[in-house]
Amino acid sequence: MSEIPSPASSPGSHMVRGSAWMIALRWSLRLVGIVSTFILAHLLKPDDFGVVAMAMLFVGLVEALGETGERLALVRLRAPSRHHYDTAFTLQLLVGAAIAGAIFLAAPLTAAYFHDPRAVLAMRCLSLRALLAGLENIGSVDFRKDLRFGTLYRFNLRAKAVSFLVTIVLALLWRNYWALIGGILAGQAALTILSYVMHPYRPRLSLAARREIVGFSAWTLARAAGLYLTSQVDQLAVGGIANAAAMGRYAVAADIAASPTAEINEPMVSVLYPVMSRINRDQAALRRLYLQALGWSAAICAATSVGVALVAHDYAWVVLGPNWQHLESLIAWLALAAGLLGLTSGADTLFDTIGRPRRSATLHWIRLGLLSGAVALVAFGTRNLVWVAAARTLVNLLFLPLLLSQVGAAVGLSWKDYGAVLWRPLAAASCMAASLLAQDAVIPFSGAGRLLIEVPAGAAIYLAALLLLWRVSGRPESCEKDLVRFLFSRRPPRAAPDANAIVTGGENL
Repeated sequence: MSEIPSPASSPGSHMVRGSAWMIALRWSLRLVGIVSTFILAHLLKPDDFGVVAMAMLFVGLVEALGETGERLALVRLRAPSRHHYDTAFTLQLLVGAAIAGAIFLAAPLTAAYFHDPRAVLAMRCLSLRALLAGLENIGSVDFRKDLRFGTLYRFNLRAKAVSFLVTIVLALLWRNYWALIGGILAGQAALTILSYVMHPYRPRLSLAARREIVGFSAWTLARAAGLYLTSQVDQLAVGGIANAAAMGRYAVAADIAASPTAEINEPMVSVLYPVMSRINRDQAALRRLYLQALGWSAAICAATSVGVALVAHDYAWVVLGPNWQHLESLIAWLALAAGLLGLTSGADTLFDTIGRPRRSATLHWIRLGLLSGAVALVAFGTRNLVWVAAARTLVNLLFLPLLLSQVGAAVGLSWKDYGAVLWRPLAAASCMAASLLAQDAVIPFSGAGRLLIEVPAGAAIYLAALLLLWRVSGRPESCEKDLVRFLFSRRPPRAAPDANAIVTGGENL
């Protein structure tokens, strides 16, 4: 697999090849994360995870409010100059310093809301992460801009390895939540150092191109804030009605429920931005690429979210151990919520590409309003964590048609177009669900043994049903065709020139 696609590749081929790299990255990181979670779940208590979750909710919120999109602006520009890079770095550094100060000063708010004073010092220590992120070499954005996903893979995996080692060593030494905090800071420090080791660019302080960078960033900021709050509003509600241990259980359940979906779908979506940016003047090509991405998201999300929901009991037992039992209902609902969320993920890239980030930001705030109302009503009315997770799933389901209608209005897609790419993954997931439920009824044991049987069996049934339905449908141009080409093509990868030299013409970049 070459890092940069060949000149003759279509945008869809770029997406598939780039997605393969990014999925490899995310699954490598997730594998490290799963091993880390497995070890830490046996070394630390739910209460320790809860303290860090409390602190990270506020840290993440302040960081989201500082997500001004300098890096996205550089990816979007066709030929950015040194002035653009230096300006983006200067803004990134200023924002990082401001975020660090805001987190440090706002730390007492965590004790006021969660009634746990330990979160204050934890939050103040975590404020260093924002400052370290502000110092990161802006040149590392080229790994994504130039479709150099292999380099991006190594960059992130090395930093994750540092974080993993530091966290485990500190957990063995201290046996408390400070190990988690130390690992978070070590990971960001490693990213910053590696950005200078792996990229030759050396940024300078400048604001010469601030109008071009900031102009694009304003709506990116609004969207980032809405997106973060949407992802965390249920945990905020749980923190208001429960103690640190319950908060830790909910946060860990949300993480392992969403991870199988997010770690495959999000890398694919991340590849969309640099690819779409190169065809942003061809609306027909944008429509095709968005439908292709939606088809891939549907195939991924239907398989992983339904699969995790069905094996939730064994999955929790294997990954977390006996101290974290009775999370299966939480995991099942949160897995379905993650799957529905994944179907909306390509819309932001599309709206950015056609110059409508305001539409994207507005939709995120609409969803936040719906979710906040539903979660607050359920959380404070029932004080039941499972019902909170179910409310999240329901809101995601109701929001999906609204988002798809807005995308359709923007680029000329119909419900028939959506149905053509969505029905096969949903039908294949139904076949998989029926099979797994039947297996549960006859397998006389549970735990790791049953999981080892059901996961490969479910995956095989899902894939077989998906490809059979595709063949019956006449083998349309779709994610299934991309998958067949990717899995069974015997052509050796061709070396590619610099990404900036890729020729534009017809469907080719």
